[in-house]
Amino acid sequence: METQAYAERGYLLEDFRLFHLRGAMEEQLDWHYHTFHKLVFFLGGSAGYGVEGRSFRLERGDAVLVPQGCIHRPEAAPGAPYERVILYLSPEFLSRMSGPDCPLDACFARSSAQFRFVLRPGPARRELLRNLSALEEAVTQPGFGAQLLAQALLVQLLISLRRLFDADGTLPGESIAADEKVAAILQYLSQHLTERVSIDDLAARFYISKYHMMRRFRAETGCTIHAYLVGKRLALAREQIAAGVPAGQAAAACGFGDYSAFCRAYRRRFGLPPSSARGA
Repeated sequence: METQAYAERGYLLEDFRLFHLRGAMEEQLDWHYHTFHKLVFFLGGSAGYGVEGRSFRLERGDAVLVPQGCIHRPEAAPGAPYERVILYLSPEFLSRMSGPDCPLDACFARSSAQFRFVLRPGPARRELLRNLSALEEAVTQPGFGAQLLAQALLVQLLISLRRLFDADGTLPGESIAADEKVAAILQYLSQHLTERVSIDDLAARFYISKYHMMRRFRAETGCTIHAYLVGKRLALAREQIAAGVPAGQAAAACGFGDYSAFCRAYRRRFGLPPSSARGA
Protein backbone atom coordinates (compact mmCIF):
# COMPACT_ATOMS: atom_id res chain seq x y z
CA MET A 1 0.00 0.00 0.00
CA GLU A 2 1.40 3.35 -1.05
CA THR A 3 2.00 5.81 1.79
CA GLN A 4 1.96 9.54 1.36
CA ALA A 5 5.26 11.18 2.20
CA TYR A 6 3.84 14.51 3.26
CA ALA A 7 1.63 14.70 6.32
CA GLU A 8 -0.85 16.88 8.12
CA ARG A 9 0.79 18.93 10.87
CA GLY A 10 -0.53 21.20 13.59
CA TYR A 11 -4.03 21.57 14.93
CA LEU A 12 -6.45 24.42 15.49
CA LEU A 13 -9.24 24.14 18.05
CA GLU A 14 -10.06 27.85 18.20
CA ASP A 15 -10.98 30.46 15.57
CA PHE A 16 -7.39 31.55 15.11
CA ARG A 17 -4.04 31.32 16.83
CA LEU A 18 -1.00 33.59 16.73
CA PHE A 19 2.62 32.60 17.35
CA HIS A 20 5.59 34.99 17.47
CA LEU A 21 8.73 32.90 17.07
CA ARG A 22 12.19 34.38 17.38
CA GLY A 23 14.34 31.29 17.72
CA ALA A 24 16.13 29.46 14.95
CA MET A 25 14.75 26.23 13.57
CA GLU A 26 16.32 23.14 15.06
CA GLU A 27 15.77 20.98 11.99
CA GLN A 28 14.44 21.20 8.47
CA LEU A 29 10.75 20.30 8.23
CA ASP A 30 9.45 18.05 5.48
CA TRP A 31 6.65 19.01 3.12
CA HIS A 32 3.34 19.02 5.00
CA TYR A 33 -0.12 20.58 4.90
CA HIS A 34 -2.80 21.92 7.26
CA THR A 35 -6.59 21.71 7.29
CA PHE A 36 -6.67 25.45 8.07
CA HIS A 37 -5.23 28.55 6.39
CA LYS A 38 -1.84 29.84 7.44
CA LEU A 39 -0.23 33.28 7.27
CA VAL A 40 3.47 33.80 7.93
CA PHE A 41 4.96 37.28 8.32
CA PHE A 42 8.75 37.26 8.01
CA LEU A 43 10.28 39.78 10.42
CA GLY A 44 13.99 39.11 10.20
CA GLY A 45 16.84 36.69 9.82
CA SER A 46 17.70 34.47 6.91
CA ALA A 47 15.03 32.16 5.57
CA GLY A 48 12.92 31.13 2.64
CA TYR A 49 9.61 29.36 2.25
CA GLY A 50 8.53 26.53 -0.01
CA VAL A 51 4.94 26.23 -1.25
CA GLU A 52 3.71 23.71 -3.80
CA GLY A 53 7.18 22.86 -5.06
CA ARG A 54 8.50 26.43 -5.38
CA SER A 55 10.92 28.18 -3.02
CA PHE A 56 10.70 31.86 -2.13
CA ARG A 57 13.59 33.82 -0.62
CA LEU A 58 12.04 36.08 2.01
CA GLU A 59 12.65 39.74 2.80
CA ARG A 60 11.57 41.54 5.97
CA GLY A 61 7.87 42.32 5.85
CA ASP A 62 6.98 39.58 3.36
CA ALA A 63 3.67 37.79 3.92
CA VAL A 64 3.44 34.09 3.03
CA LEU A 65 -0.08 32.86 2.29
CA VAL A 66 -0.61 29.12 2.65
CA PRO A 67 -4.18 28.08 1.78
CA GLN A 68 -5.48 24.97 3.50
CA GLY A 69 -4.35 21.78 1.82
CA CYS A 70 -1.28 23.34 0.15
CA ILE A 71 1.95 21.48 0.80
CA HIS A 72 4.63 23.76 2.19
CA ARG A 73 7.70 23.98 4.40
CA PRO A 74 9.85 26.69 5.97
CA GLU A 75 13.35 26.75 4.52
CA ALA A 76 15.92 27.97 7.02
CA ALA A 77 19.23 26.42 7.93
CA PRO A 78 19.27 24.93 11.46
CA GLY A 79 20.66 27.57 13.79
CA ALA A 80 20.16 30.48 11.37
CA PRO A 81 18.32 33.55 12.75
CA TYR A 82 14.64 33.41 11.84
CA GLU A 83 11.94 35.68 13.33
CA ARG A 84 8.35 35.32 12.16
CA VAL A 85 4.73 35.71 13.22
CA ILE A 86 2.49 32.81 12.26
CA LEU A 87 -1.30 32.92 12.13
CA TYR A 88 -3.45 29.80 11.97
CA LEU A 89 -6.92 30.69 10.64
CA SER A 90 -10.04 28.54 10.78
CA PRO A 91 -11.88 28.49 7.42
CA GLU A 92 -15.18 28.21 9.31
CA PHE A 93 -14.35 31.32 11.35
CA LEU A 94 -13.50 33.30 8.22
CA SER A 95 -16.79 32.17 6.67
CA ARG A 96 -18.77 33.30 9.73
CA MET A 97 -17.07 36.70 9.81
CA SER A 98 -17.43 37.32 6.07
CA GLY A 99 -20.07 39.48 4.43
CA PRO A 100 -21.78 38.86 1.07
CA ASP A 101 -19.39 41.24 -0.67
CA CYS A 102 -16.41 40.64 1.61
CA PRO A 103 -15.22 37.00 1.79
CA LEU A 104 -12.33 37.05 4.24
CA ASP A 105 -10.70 34.03 2.66
CA ALA A 106 -10.41 35.92 -0.62
CA CYS A 107 -6.67 36.44 -0.35
CA PHE A 108 -6.18 32.68 0.04
CA ALA A 109 -8.48 31.95 -2.91
CA ARG A 110 -6.56 34.44 -5.07
CA SER A 111 -3.28 32.99 -3.86
CA SER A 112 -4.30 29.48 -4.95
CA ALA A 113 -5.74 30.61 -8.28
CA GLN A 114 -2.69 32.68 -9.21
CA PHE A 115 -0.07 30.47 -7.55
CA ARG A 116 1.05 33.64 -5.81
CA PHE A 117 2.02 32.63 -2.29
CA VAL A 118 4.39 35.41 -1.17
CA LEU A 119 3.41 39.09 -1.07
CA ARG A 120 6.01 41.83 -0.79
CA PRO A 121 4.00 44.87 0.35
CA GLY A 122 6.45 47.58 -0.74
CA PRO A 123 5.29 51.02 0.51
CA ALA A 124 2.42 49.39 2.44
CA ARG A 125 4.80 47.31 4.55
CA ARG A 126 4.84 49.66 7.54
CA GLU A 127 1.06 49.84 7.74
CA LEU A 128 0.76 46.07 7.46
CA LEU A 129 3.34 45.51 10.21
CA ARG A 130 1.58 48.07 12.44
CA ASN A 131 -1.69 46.15 11.99
CA LEU A 132 0.10 42.92 12.81
CA SER A 133 1.69 44.43 15.93
CA ALA A 134 -1.69 45.71 17.14
CA LEU A 135 -3.22 42.26 16.62
CA GLU A 136 -0.41 40.58 18.56
CA GLU A 137 -0.85 43.05 21.43
CA ALA A 138 -4.59 42.39 21.55
CA VAL A 139 -4.03 38.63 21.58
CA THR A 140 -1.31 38.63 24.25
CA GLN A 141 -2.60 41.34 26.63
CA PRO A 142 -5.98 40.44 28.15
CA GLY A 143 -8.40 43.18 29.07
CA PHE A 144 -11.92 44.40 28.48
CA GLY A 145 -13.10 43.40 25.02
CA ALA A 146 -9.78 41.73 24.15
CA GLN A 147 -11.35 38.93 22.10
CA LEU A 148 -13.58 41.23 20.07
CA LEU A 149 -10.71 43.65 19.55
CA ALA A 150 -8.46 40.83 18.33
CA GLN A 151 -11.15 39.64 15.91
CA ALA A 152 -11.64 43.15 14.57
CA LEU A 153 -7.91 43.65 14.06
CA LEU A 154 -7.62 40.29 12.33
CA VAL A 155 -10.45 41.24 9.97
CA GLN A 156 -8.67 44.53 9.27
CA LEU A 157 -5.46 42.69 8.47
CA LEU A 158 -7.18 40.30 6.04
CA ILE A 159 -9.01 43.15 4.33
CA SER A 160 -5.70 44.99 3.94
CA LEU A 161 -4.14 41.94 2.30
CA ARG A 162 -7.02 41.59 -0.14
CA ARG A 163 -6.88 45.30 -1.02
CA LEU A 164 -3.19 44.93 -1.77
CA PHE A 165 -4.08 42.12 -4.14
CA ASP A 166 -6.83 44.16 -5.83
CA ALA A 167 -4.69 47.29 -6.19
CA ASP A 168 -1.71 45.23 -7.29
CA GLY A 169 0.03 47.00 -4.44
CA THR A 170 2.50 44.22 -3.86
CA LEU A 171 5.47 42.83 -5.67
CA PRO A 172 5.31 39.07 -6.18
CA GLY A 173 7.95 37.28 -4.16
CA GLU A 174 10.61 35.90 -6.49
CA SER A 175 10.42 32.14 -6.65
CA ILE A 176 12.74 29.41 -7.76
CA ALA A 177 12.32 25.68 -8.07
CA ALA A 178 14.95 23.01 -7.88
CA ASP A 179 13.10 21.41 -10.79
CA GLU A 180 11.09 23.82 -12.94
CA LYS A 181 9.38 20.97 -14.78
CA VAL A 182 8.10 19.46 -11.52
CA ALA A 183 6.99 22.92 -10.32
CA ALA A 184 5.00 23.36 -13.54
CA ILE A 185 3.42 19.93 -13.08
CA LEU A 186 2.47 20.75 -9.49
CA GLN A 187 0.80 23.97 -10.62
CA TYR A 188 -1.11 22.14 -13.34
CA LEU A 189 -2.29 19.43 -10.94
CA SER A 190 -3.39 22.00 -8.38
CA GLN A 191 -5.39 23.91 -10.98
CA HIS A 192 -7.01 20.74 -12.40
CA LEU A 193 -7.38 18.90 -9.12
CA THR A 194 -10.88 17.53 -9.61
CA GLU A 195 -10.42 16.55 -13.26
CA ARG A 196 -9.38 13.18 -14.61
CA VAL A 197 -5.58 13.17 -14.97
CA SER A 198 -3.62 10.27 -16.42
CA ILE A 199 0.13 9.80 -16.19
CA ASP A 200 0.36 9.36 -19.97
CA ASP A 201 -1.56 12.58 -20.69
CA LEU A 202 0.51 14.47 -18.12
CA ALA A 203 3.77 13.27 -19.64
CA ALA A 204 2.60 14.23 -23.13
CA ARG A 205 1.49 17.68 -21.96
CA PHE A 206 4.91 18.40 -20.46
CA TYR A 207 6.98 16.66 -23.15
CA ILE A 208 8.70 14.23 -20.84
CA SER A 209 9.00 10.46 -20.49
CA LYS A 210 6.41 9.29 -17.98
CA TYR A 211 8.92 7.18 -16.06
CA HIS A 212 11.42 10.04 -15.93
CA MET A 213 8.60 12.39 -14.86
CA MET A 214 7.54 10.08 -12.03
CA ARG A 215 11.13 9.73 -10.77
CA ARG A 216 11.73 13.51 -10.86
CA PHE A 217 8.41 14.23 -9.16
CA ARG A 218 9.11 11.85 -6.30
CA ALA A 219 12.69 13.09 -5.88
CA GLU A 220 11.50 16.69 -5.62
CA THR A 221 8.35 16.30 -3.48
CA GLY A 222 8.92 13.07 -1.59
CA CYS A 223 5.70 11.51 -2.89
CA THR A 224 4.31 10.03 -6.08
CA ILE A 225 1.98 11.91 -8.43
CA HIS A 226 -0.86 9.58 -7.46
CA ALA A 227 -0.28 10.15 -3.72
CA TYR A 228 -0.13 13.91 -4.23
CA LEU A 229 -3.44 13.95 -6.12
CA VAL A 230 -5.21 11.65 -3.67
CA GLY A 231 -4.00 13.64 -0.67
CA LYS A 232 -5.10 16.98 -2.14
CA ARG A 233 -8.45 15.59 -3.21
CA LEU A 234 -9.10 14.07 0.22
CA ALA A 235 -8.31 17.38 1.90
CA LEU A 236 -10.67 19.18 -0.47
CA ALA A 237 -13.40 16.60 0.11
CA ARG A 238 -13.05 16.95 3.89
CA GLU A 239 -13.39 20.71 3.52
CA GLN A 240 -16.57 20.33 1.49
CA ILE A 241 -18.11 17.79 3.88
CA ALA A 242 -17.36 20.09 6.82
CA ALA A 243 -19.22 22.84 4.92
CA GLY A 244 -22.32 20.63 4.68
CA VAL A 245 -21.90 18.89 1.32
CA PRO A 246 -23.02 15.22 1.47
CA ALA A 247 -20.04 12.87 1.52
CA GLY A 248 -20.97 11.08 -1.72
CA GLN A 249 -21.43 14.36 -3.55
CA ALA A 250 -18.14 15.71 -2.20
CA ALA A 251 -16.31 12.56 -3.26
CA ALA A 252 -17.63 12.79 -6.81
CA ALA A 253 -16.94 16.54 -7.03
CA CYS A 254 -13.34 16.00 -5.90
CA GLY A 255 -12.51 13.43 -8.54
CA PHE A 256 -13.31 10.12 -6.82
CA GLY A 257 -15.29 7.87 -9.15
CA ASP A 258 -15.79 5.08 -6.61
CA TYR A 259 -17.34 6.02 -3.27
CA SER A 260 -16.15 2.86 -1.49
CA ALA A 261 -12.57 3.52 -2.58
CA PHE A 262 -12.97 7.11 -1.41
CA CYS A 263 -14.14 5.97 2.05
CA ARG A 264 -11.22 3.57 2.40
CA ALA A 265 -8.71 6.23 1.34
CA TYR A 266 -10.33 8.78 3.64
CA ARG A 267 -10.17 6.47 6.65
CA ARG A 268 -6.52 5.59 5.92
CA ARG A 269 -5.63 9.26 5.62
CA PHE A 270 -7.54 10.74 8.56
CA GLY A 271 -8.26 7.71 10.75
CA LEU A 272 -12.01 8.42 10.73
CA PRO A 273 -14.92 7.97 8.30
CA PRO A 274 -15.95 10.88 6.04
CA SER A 275 -19.02 11.55 8.19
CA SER A 276 -16.73 12.69 11.00
CA ALA A 277 -15.84 15.84 9.04
CA ARG A 278 -19.33 17.26 9.59
CA GLY A 279 -18.45 18.03 13.20
CA ALA A 280 -14.96 19.35 12.39
